Amino acid sequence: MKPLGTAVPSQVGQYRVLAELGRGGMGRVLLGGGPDGRLVALKLVHEQFAGDAGFRARFSREVDASRAVSGAYTAAVVDADPDAPTPWLASVFVPGPSLAEAIQTLGPLTEQSALRLAAGLTTALIQIHRAGLVHRDLKPSNVLLAEDGPRVIDFGIVRAVDDDRADITRTGWLVGSPAFMSPEQAKGQQITPASDVFSLGSVVVAACTGTSPFTGATALETLNNVTRADPDLSGVPATIRRLVQPCLAKDPAERPTPADLLTSIGHIAPSTQPWPAAVHGLIAQRRSDLAVLLTKAPGEPTVVDGANAPTVAQTRLDSPAGASAPVHVPSVRRIRRRVYLSAAVGALVLAVVLAWNLWPSGLTEVGKVSGFAEVDQVVFSQDGSVLASVYDDNTIEVSNTETHRRTGQIIGPLGGDNDPEVNDAAFSPDGKVLVTVSRQASGVSVQQWNVETGAQIGQPLIVRGGVSALSQDGRKLAILVAAARMQVWDVAGRRQIAQVTGTQPETKSTASVFSPDGQSIIGRPWEVSGDQAGLNNLVLSDVGSQRPEGRTIRAPSGTKFDVYAFSPDGRLLVTAGTDETVRFWDVATRTQTLQPVKVPGMLFQAALSPDGRALATVEFSDKRRLRLWNVADGKQIGPSIEGVVMMAFSPDSHTFATAGKDHTTRLWSVPG
Repeated sequence: MKPLGTAVPSQVGQYRVLAELGRGGMGRVLLGGGPDGRLVALKLVHEQFAGDAGFRARFSREVDASRAVSGAYTAAVVDADPDAPTPWLASVFVPGPSLAEAIQTLGPLTEQSALRLAAGLTTALIQIHRAGLVHRDLKPSNVLLAEDGPRVIDFGIVRAVDDDRADITRTGWLVGSPAFMSPEQAKGQQITPASDVFSLGSVVVAACTGTSPFTGATALETLNNVTRADPDLSGVPATIRRLVQPCLAKDPAERPTPADLLTSIGHIAPSTQPWPAAVHGLIAQRRSDLAVLLTKAPGEPTVVDGANAPTVAQTRLDSPAGASAPVHVPSVRRIRRRVYLSAAVGALVLAVVLAWNLWPSGLTEVGKVSGFAEVDQVVFSQDGSVLASVYDDNTIEVSNTETHRRTGQIIGPLGGDNDPEVNDAAFSPDGKVLVTVSRQASGVSVQQWNVETGAQIGQPLIVRGGVSALSQDGRKLAILVAAARMQVWDVAGRRQIAQVTGTQPETKSTASVFSPDGQSIIGRPWEVSGDQAGLNNLVLSDVGSQRPEGRTIRAPSGTKFDVYAFSPDGRLLVTAGTDETVRFWDVATRTQTLQPVKVPGMLFQAALSPDGRALATVEFSDKRRLRLWNVADGKQIGPSIEGVVMMAFSPDSHTFATAGKDHTTRLWSVPG
């Protein structure tokens, strides 16, 4: 097994590096062994941040805050060097899952376990506040479930109670997690220890029900619920409800202190297993994996966990990602809304298992971006530096692919008539502008957005017509306007630049897609008479000459094309049809090349990796299985993944992105 991205150092301070666990918000997270044999989690700052004086100061602040807090329910910092060329800190290694992982994988905790959790978190807050600090980001992913109780982690945005310095993030940004922050935090008001008590109440409710008592369909709705609405405590046991309800008071003065709350909780009987048996099973599995790792011969560090490192709330992506050629599926949004994902719980279980265990021959999760609505689409910038997650509520979040932090403001919600649907999106070549295409009652609306500010650039371009396609650089729009006639528009210039006609007057082209260079466009004709025999054919047209080029690509008799896409270099066309077979066509000669791949069902999406070695497919079924195939021999690589809505390859073929109904965009490492 080999490390993620660039070479992992063999030594950090006095600690020998044993494995790479993943990525944290400020840097990579490594598993280290001290001279005395003790295991530690090493947070190593990204090299590009080490030279930033402001960033280094914030890291020093985290070190100071973490050192100031000690106790049974925090993961203590045991060593650090914020002044090193590459700053680092070492904390106690906790091989337990986060509370977020546990409730997503196994469901809510039992009443007794939730009570133990509340007692542990309350004790942790007493220790934090006693040090004169406010955590400000207490949430399920920042709570680890160790075998003897909870651990509060991640003091990256902790603040001194009397600290009146400017916020550590950009002006106007919220610091914290909307579903678990306090009303005063959501309003940007002064933060006191009472804010952590509010967050504690929300975390305990989530442990009992699986979600925050204020979760809404969008981030804005969630924040409105936090500041205005009563908490949803349905499903919370009466004993727990009695404890958390005072914590969730809107007025900080009405909330109990942690000491008062601990008195209300009362005596907790000692236990060797504070959590349900299934949680201890996860802990045991991680210890077993560590035992296997530690018995290996010394050598190159091993990737143990690429998604949810035990000592960080979220693992960050290592290698940059970029866009692969999109696959066009007619009426994707409408179809997606009709698909019932019956295996959602199973998919979550699988995701967490994959977060710890490396698939020797498959995908390994290396990072994720969590949102507040279903993810409909993922789009990478052309240089791979940023990722756009298109949400079901018609908002778009753009994140840095290395830190997974939002790079600007939320885009949208998109305006327009009749609940617009985002059908397509693409970054400008410099990554500063995001172009979106949405279907509205009045036609197709093309909007341009400033990625950093989230502001709309100019007025929308409204084109009357039907099915549309956007070029990968966002510069061209193709739209079906009539039978056998497709218009091509210059988006920035807001003018029509071409009109492509079909090969026969009795056919019309639908479901278009541009070649990667935007010079050609492919359409699938069907017969106006209604027999749809033309679905067997794909016609390539040259945008410049506005005429079909070369001969038609014809599917085998009795087969209809359902999915098709260009390879990232534009040389191949990948098709899938009703015969459950993926075929590869040479664009220049219109003939089949490579051995077809037989798939176990109708496909919703297919994409070829930029290096041409791997094929990714998503099946059109209630479970929406994603499979990775070896193009050379047509064999599946590793297990399948369920619950995938959309997916895309990075341009270097090393990273793969999936969008799911669990409000999360996941990134995976592709085997070499």
